[in-house]
Amino acid sequence: MRIRSGPVVVMTGVLIIMAALILVAGCTNATPSTPPPTPVYTPQTTILIGSAGVNPQILVVDRGVTVTFLNLDMGLHIVTSDPGDPDAFTSPILQNNYRYHFTFTVPGTYGYHCTDNPEIKGTIIVNP
Repeated sequence: MRIRSGPVVVMTGVLIIMAALILVAGCTNATPSTPPPTPVYTPQTTILIGSAGVNPQILVVDRGVTVTFLNLDMGLHIVTSDPGDPDAFTSPILQNNYRYHFTFTVPGTYGYHCTDNPEIKGTIIVNP
């Protein structure tokens, strides 16, 4: 038996290998990557942190409500309650689009600020 060689045989081999690769690639169960979700917030319970301040500056909530601090700034922020607040809180380092949640169970007025920039500050009033 004689084995053929030449351009036709080489081309046929290349085509068979390419078809096999396409078949294998098409059979994989790889899911396409999805972009991270856009931050969703509720204006009644979320404080947006920016490079120049927070929005809203004053937030009024009822006792037992969880407030979300959402960093929309590219800089890092740590939000902490002012000394003497009824219930102290301090967030971890918040990167861009990171959130910190705190449930206010003690009525009162809470001042808070960013540890890296004291100009970024606000007030939360917790009703009984």
